[in-house]
Amino acid sequence: MNGSTVAIRHAAPVRHGRPTLPGDGEVPYVQVDLAAETGPIRVRLAGVATGPATTAYAWLAEAEPPPAAGVPLVLGRQGSWRLHVDLGRTPDVVTLVGALDDCRSLAAAFARQLLSDGIGVAVVGDALGSAAFDGCRSVTAYPDPGDELSGPSVVIAAGLPEGGMAGVHELVAVTGGRCVPLLIGMVPSSRWSVQVGVLA
Repeated sequence: MNGSTVAIRHAAPVRHGRPTLPGDGEVPYVQVDLAAETGPIRVRLAGVATGPATTAYAWLAEAEPPPAAGVPLVLGRQGSWRLHVDLGRTPDVVTLVGALDDCRSLAAAFARQLLSDGIGVAVVGDALGSAAFDGCRSVTAYPDPGDELSGPSVVIAAGLPEGGMAGVHELVAVTGGRCVPLLIGMVPSSRWSVQVGVLA
């Protein structure tokens, strides 16, 4: 890690005062342990996409409204604080890394949250397995960058798509972050990644 990056880890919940992320939404590297709806997670956010003026990530108090975001999501909590991100600011894709069943449970929880905020969710094949639920759009294959995509959306896929990461990165670039790939399972960690169920 060079001098331009800042690593921040909170091993225990912060009960008094906002957790410290210098320059919320502007630090080039953050690593933090959180409690998600389905259990403990470790979040790494390295870099942000240029373009949108929205805040990439910030801590929110219990009743604090979230900042404007293209694809808003609360990843988890630390004490009474919520870590809010704009998935549209990811520099490439978002990965949930770990045992597939654990990743499916967390991805389903994230999908419910996204749908409740009016963000479309598409699921490739049986990516969610038994964690699948009504409300998501089912697709048989990963969207082609040329496909019509209406509104902000997240596409959940298990593992890497056929052809590797090139098509996934192209999808992000073509849609300007309005369509965010969420790859789950034993996949390589991306710059924005969530390690599921493992806390040291």
